[in-house]
Amino acid sequence: MRYIVTVGILLATVAWLVLSYMPETVALLPKLAFDNPAFTALFPWLALLTLATFLMIQFDLVRSTGRWFRQPAQTPMARSIGEFKLNRRWELLWTVAPVLGTALLTIWLVIVR
Repeated sequence: MRYIVTVGILLATVAWLVLSYMPETVALLPKLAFDNPAFTALFPWLALLTLATFLMIQFDLVRSTGRWFRQPAQTPMARSIGEFKLNRRWELLWTVAPVLGTALLTIWLVIVR
């Protein structure tokens, strides 16, 4: 059941992405524009604040994930890790991936700009 739900969510996400870039459906999507000069000056700072908040949350998740694997064997968390056969390297990789992706996207946007 878990795999069916996972594949269903993946297919729905891919379908949404494909449909959102098709010329016929793009015209139906809402448009968002800000013409106020005050907001234009404020937007980069708002984006930076959002990025900093996201990175703080992600680094806290990475730190928490790393702490999972340093617990004594008799704790409930350590027993759960053993029961679900969680691999430390894979868990840290998938926890660090959004941070790396965001950092690469930020660097790319700064270079392109």
